[in-house]
Amino acid sequence: MTRVLTILAILCGVAHADTLTVGLFAPSAPFPSTAARVELASKLGDQLGKALGGTGVGHVYARAGDFAAAVKKGDVMVALVDASYLAAAGGNFTILATTGDVAWQLVAKGGVKIAALKGKRVLVPTNGGRETDFVLNVMLGGEVARDFFAKVEVAPDTASTLAALGLGKADAAVVPVGVELPAGVTQVLALPTLPGPVLVAYGAADKRAAIASAANSFRGDATIAALHAGDSEAVRAISHRFTVPIKRGPLAVPAVRLLVGDLVESRTFTLERTPVTQFAK
Repeated sequence: MTRVLTILAILCGVAHADTLTVGLFAPSAPFPSTAARVELASKLGDQLGKALGGTGVGHVYARAGDFAAAVKKGDVMVALVDASYLAAAGGNFTILATTGDVAWQLVAKGGVKIAALKGKRVLVPTNGGRETDFVLNVMLGGEVARDFFAKVEVAPDTASTLAALGLGKADAAVVPVGVELPAGVTQVLALPTLPGPVLVAYGAADKRAAIASAANSFRGDATIAALHAGDSEAVRAISHRFTVPIKRGPLAVPAVRLLVGDLVESRTFTLERTPVTQFAK
């Protein structure tokens, strides 16, 4: 009996080792529902798992803390993650593929101008805790004061952000372009383009090439159609923008122009004469 249990434990361990868990934490990606997120994660996990000769499962994370804990414990080896979250959180990861660039926008009800949003509340999909810096620095480039908006509030994802805006729970929102806006909501300002979610590996150096190759042939859905080869340069670019450099005025340096006449002005020079007899000794 003991021998049978030992064999079963070994077999379970092998099966567990051959199962690849692919995480999905991409709040900004405008999936229409949680079911759509689960479906894409499962499809991606299945394809990548087969590429490694085993099986794969997808796991959707709704909160940054839960995702970070899973990565720390080693439960997630590969994940499709918002680039802005990676830029804010940092960590040890390798980017295997990207989903392309996404334009963003500031939207509000009533076709108002941005000046009318001073003192208003703005919603944005979560990025793990640095949403205010994301809106003011990454998106608006530090061109508005930190107290311009009354508050930058957080929503679980893009769909929730727009739903809350439509219900009047906020005055404006920062969301990707291409989403269906609630009735009466229009674009106030076009914002910079950022990389969409990226596929990253945590460890597993010996498997990265196979995973990246399988990712390039992945075909997803209307939200994330495909994955393409990419590197970490785009994420590093976002991380630099979270902190806007302090702007200082130009250093005033007086022009210095010295002429010989200026140096000898008001000075007299005389040569003291020596009697010739002093040389005839």
